[in-house]
Amino acid sequence: MKIRADLHTHSVASGHAYSTLDELTKAARRRGLRMLAVTEHAPGMPDGPHEYYFYNMRVWPEYLNGVRLLKGVEADIISTKGELDLPAVMLAAMDVVIASAHAVVTPEKLGKRKNTEMYLRVIENPNVDILGHIENPMLELDYPTVIKAAKKHNKLVEINNASFTVARHGSYNNCLEIMRLLREENMPVVINSDAHIAGLVGEVGKAMQTALQQGIKKENILNLDVAKTAAYLKINTGRTAQKLHKLLPL
Repeated sequence: MKIRADLHTHSVASGHAYSTLDELTKAARRRGLRMLAVTEHAPGMPDGPHEYYFYNMRVWPEYLNGVRLLKGVEADIISTKGELDLPAVMLAAMDVVIASAHAVVTPEKLGKRKNTEMYLRVIENPNVDILGHIENPMLELDYPTVIKAAKKHNKLVEINNASFTVARHGSYNNCLEIMRLLREENMPVVINSDAHIAGLVGEVGKAMQTALQQGIKKENILNLDVAKTAAYLKINTGRTAQKLHKLLPL
């Protein structure tokens, strides 16, 4: 079973990724994807692009190499208040906003209660679309509370293939618990690659297999269908470029 939209990928602009927009979209087309979100790390990441990079996404074409190209960001959670590392006006202009915790940026060693409180504030942010890789074993969370809040605020919870392969080792049991909760809540999910190189774009085999084995319904995997994905994210042709044009500070 193949996804048609990969909503979490990175280009060379993220600093620790290795492929260009051209290479990413060509790889997406070869894999049969029709939509690709390039969600660069934000300025809080030590090698993330400057804020101006996101302003200038207005020059991106809507289609590149035959693939719908979404302008996105993987914003870092930078405080216990759930603040993110791009201004709200910028987040509001993006097609896709993923909010993620990373050890080099997010406050560390807060404990389960404070981590959970931090995530509840993130979930309340109207500009956030997706919670990225919350299975990270370095960030202890009260998963039932977080999942219920995500459902209440209509946020997507990501199942991240990289957590099964190249990143966040020790995540497997947390992934199973999250999937169980998502299944019980009958929530839509997205299964993403988190690709940092073109060859991994659209590669979600391990995550997809596990999700289906854990009872996640096919109809609840949003990014198997491009139309459903676009509708959920309220993606409108030309909207993002127009918003970014108005914001451009140069």
